[in-house]
Amino acid sequence: MASVALCLMLCVLSVRPRSGANQAFSLRSHEWLGWLALAAALLHVGCLIATDPVVIEHLKPTAPRYELAGMLALGALAFLVLAGHAPIRQRLWLRHRNFQAAHVGAACLLVWTTAAHVVTTDRYVHGASQRAAYLLLSAVALLALLRPRSSHAQVRQTRPVLASLVFGRHSAIVLAIVLGSLGALLPLDPSGAIVALREPFLRRDERLVVDFPHDLHRAINCIQCHHNYTDGTGGDSCVACHRSRRTDLRVGVEARFHTFCLGCHRDPPGGLSGHGPVTGCRSCHAPLAAGRE
Repeated sequence: MASVALCLMLCVLSVRPRSGANQAFSLRSHEWLGWLALAAALLHVGCLIATDPVVIEHLKPTAPRYELAGMLALGALAFLVLAGHAPIRQRLWLRHRNFQAAHVGAACLLVWTTAAHVVTTDRYVHGASQRAAYLLLSAVALLALLRPRSSHAQVRQTRPVLASLVFGRHSAIVLAIVLGSLGALLPLDPSGAIVALREPFLRRDERLVVDFPHDLHRAINCIQCHHNYTDGTGGDSCVACHRSRRTDLRVGVEARFHTFCLGCHRDPPGGLSGHGPVTGCRSCHAPLAAGRE
């Protein structure tokens, strides 16, 4: 979350490299924060892979969508930091306005993909109120990217909204990108985003091992999970059924079990004790232990 917080700060803090902007955030400080955010993101990825080998599954094309959103966010952050470095920036863009437009466009992609990753992962922000608060912060960060001109700047455009922005002839494009990114935050509302973004784009050929300790779940009524025994719809395994191509199953196996298992451990039924949050893939995806059912 440190990297996420730094990314939002970079969007909100105003940068004015020109003279006369005494209250602006310095360009050097902006660059250092960018490098720090990138380092924190790489540390996050490195620690996940080192401590939880199952995470390597999320580097495949069959990764859940929220993980792909995280990869895109990392790519956008790397582009912003590396392309914003002065020697590289001067080679890629001859005009500063062109760089500004590209930088803001990549920043919008970063804010949205980060929101898609954080909100739908359902580990870092939890509950409708926290998710709504995070999406609100993301919206504020997007709007903060619309840098206004300084008060003494000469305005030549005829349209007041575009004339007030600092992006010159790219103002219309930048405004459209920011507003489009704001609209893209709406589908991430808690109602259906978690299920939608946890489904992988591609169907997995192999079945990931799941070690479910039935002996540790005796306090839970069996029909909480095995609902097909009460409605008489089958005797097949949970994974096989939810992985089938039945048209009446709107939720696939990964979205279903990620949401169901993680949700139950976060908000267990009253009266249960001895539970804990699921902290990593290996909590469930582990080799079958001797004596497990």
